[in-house]
Amino acid sequence: MSRIFVSWELGANFGHLTRLMPIAVQLRQLGHELFFAVRDTEVAAALLEPQGFSFTQAPFWHGHACLSAPPINYAELLIAEGYCQQDGLSGMLRSWLSLFQLFQPDVVVADYSPTALLAARIAKIPAVCIDNGFGLPPNIAPLPSIRSWESITEQRLQHAEETVLRSINSVCRVFGGLALERVVDLFNTEGVVLTTFAELDHYGPRNETEYAGPIFSNAGGQAVQWQGTHRRKILAYLRPSVPGIENLLKALAELDAEVICVVPGLKRLNRAIANRLRVYVNPVQLDNIILSTDLVVSYAGSGMVCCALLAGAPLLLVPQNVEQYMFSCRVDELGAGLVMGTNRSEEDFRISLQQLLNEDRFRWAAKAFASQHSSFHPDQAVSSAVRVIETVLSHQ
Repeated sequence: MSRIFVSWELGANFGHLTRLMPIAVQLRQLGHELFFAVRDTEVAAALLEPQGFSFTQAPFWHGHACLSAPPINYAELLIAEGYCQQDGLSGMLRSWLSLFQLFQPDVVVADYSPTALLAARIAKIPAVCIDNGFGLPPNIAPLPSIRSWESITEQRLQHAEETVLRSINSVCRVFGGLALERVVDLFNTEGVVLTTFAELDHYGPRNETEYAGPIFSNAGGQAVQWQGTHRRKILAYLRPSVPGIENLLKALAELDAEVICVVPGLKRLNRAIANRLRVYVNPVQLDNIILSTDLVVSYAGSGMVCCALLAGAPLLLVPQNVEQYMFSCRVDELGAGLVMGTNRSEEDFRISLQQLLNEDRFRWAAKAFASQHSSFHPDQAVSSAVRVIETVLSHQ
């Protein structure tokens, strides 16, 4: 039996633990002991506690971002998370090392956990990166722009690279770790599992890279069914924080369609809209409805998007952040959906919804994707991740 430390350091919502949990369950069935350090303990209480997994709060920086504008690449994301200050980074690093000392892991499994990876490198603990693409940047320096719609100078990218590299190497000297030549060397771990498809990689397809495929579940949540009408069927999976959500719900309510609208955490809803939509504030089971869905509306969570595309359903995507926008652009490039930009009036949503419902090209593109990946099942990606982790353990 081996001891496996699972980390989720950055990011939000359920996606990270939803990806990690089936891997953890299978590893535990094989006799391994697991412990989690998580970004959000409320999410962990909902997902991990019922499965009997122990967890604690992951270390993170409590300071203020050192940036005057949105981050332009992964290096600037790290700057915003404390990599601009040696004391801030040193404190986080010491916390991760203390957790490792307490648990004594044989391997660290890291999901969007750069500082945990740095600590594992210093402590000489083998590590496996598991990511859907965004949190595992491509193997180049300086790290590329994540804002392709803006004109970002090479000088700014290089400055971010040097700033982060200087901070990392300063703390490495203090803690006795080897210096990095490039920021991306942080991700040169003993194992890597990319849980996405090449076509949906945030940074675009990578050469000589094996993609395990996405990990998601359709089975959890409340059981729902379509009501059997001849109207078109729309599944909307949203968050209350989605910009323009009120206008979107109004546009959906006006359609001659049956709409199941899932908005976890929704507190209030206009009564007139509620009367025309089937609204759920907790997750629902997708198995019984996704294959007969004509259109999916999503904030571009990777699990929901992959589930829709594998079912051959086109998407209207309403991203909330740059990670989701990059992911949405991959769907747009496939021709299987439309991405809402900053213009999100009721009329903007109405036009996009009608376009997706009336133009067959979106459905054809989604069905072509589904046909290309018809043999895929998320269990394959889980098994692939477990194999990588066990291979790393066997080489110790």
